[in-house]
Amino acid sequence: MKAAVSLRLNATRTSFQVFFPYSDTAIRTALLAAGVRYEAAARGYVLPATPEAVAPLRLVCQQLGASLQVPVVPALATEPPPPTAHEVLLARYCQLIALKRYSPNTLKNYRGAFQLFLTHHAPRLPLELSKQQVLDYLAGRVAAGISEAYQNTLINAIKFYYEQVEGQPRQYYEVPRPKRPLTTPKVLAKEEVRALLLGTENRKHRAMLMLAYGLGLRLGEVLALTPADIDSRRMALYVRGGKGKKDRDLPLPGSLLQELREQFRQFRPVTFLFEGQRPGEPYSERSLQLVIKQAAERAGIRRPVTMHMLRHSYATHLLEAGTDIRVIQDLLGHSSIKTTEIYTHVAQRTRPASPLDSLDL
Repeated sequence: MKAAVSLRLNATRTSFQVFFPYSDTAIRTALLAAGVRYEAAARGYVLPATPEAVAPLRLVCQQLGASLQVPVVPALATEPPPPTAHEVLLARYCQLIALKRYSPNTLKNYRGAFQLFLTHHAPRLPLELSKQQVLDYLAGRVAAGISEAYQNTLINAIKFYYEQVEGQPRQYYEVPRPKRPLTTPKVLAKEEVRALLLGTENRKHRAMLMLAYGLGLRLGEVLALTPADIDSRRMALYVRGGKGKKDRDLPLPGSLLQELREQFRQFRPVTFLFEGQRPGEPYSERSLQLVIKQAAERAGIRRPVTMHMLRHSYATHLLEAGTDIRVIQDLLGHSSIKTTEIYTHVAQRTRPASPLDSLDL
């Protein structure tokens, strides 16, 4: 069946609400590359109601073979100016990211970093720059105090353009990549997790938190689940396209299956297992982070708590219970055992007793 994308003018007549098959990752990624963005205030995906904004969307829909329904708006009848060389280049850049099936977050981060790079050197194009000029730009951004994470993103975004878009040999920039700090994961005690879950009365919220702790799911993996990912006969839950585009099957606890069934009966989701206020729309990441924050406050947990702390707690509690670390690696979907070994630094089972206890003080 041919996919359809439709635009609906909002009340202020300044932007469109964009409707499309939200579960189709390829379409969603392509539309994001064309300028469509998700706005929590609008409770959906939006696009400015201008000819300049609609033109890239028309092109993307044509390439995808999807129909596009645009309401009659007088302003859209005007002939848009031809795109600038920088706009054409940025469109090529984003299109290749979409074709390579990079995640929406990667697309957003790379696009933003590369756009700043283009703007800084305008009207010159990147191919007109020398390697030293690129190095000077990177050094200037580091001197301006950008974070270590953003420094890596910036280097990767620039390298992607020269190596992937333009097909040049691998570029090496003599800008020291920041060494990631060796921080230990923050975990909750079992009693804290229990208080957090018992204090969450909203069934949808509790089910999402139980998935994060009960199966060690990442926030994005929880929100991407569909009802078809639950196999009650095998008591398994399928995680599709996790980090690194890896799939994995996880054993589903009976108590969690019952919770998911009750959640489904109450909210009747259309596409995703957990949806926002509009049917077919995924529950937002920001809202879920707010859910865990409020749950922690109700449980009396004073330190900051995030969804990823539930995943860390899942792995740590398994290790403390004697589960083999390679089994935990498989359950978490880690490519390297070294990533999983960070939990040995916090699991109490792996630590010797202090000699202080032998002094009988």
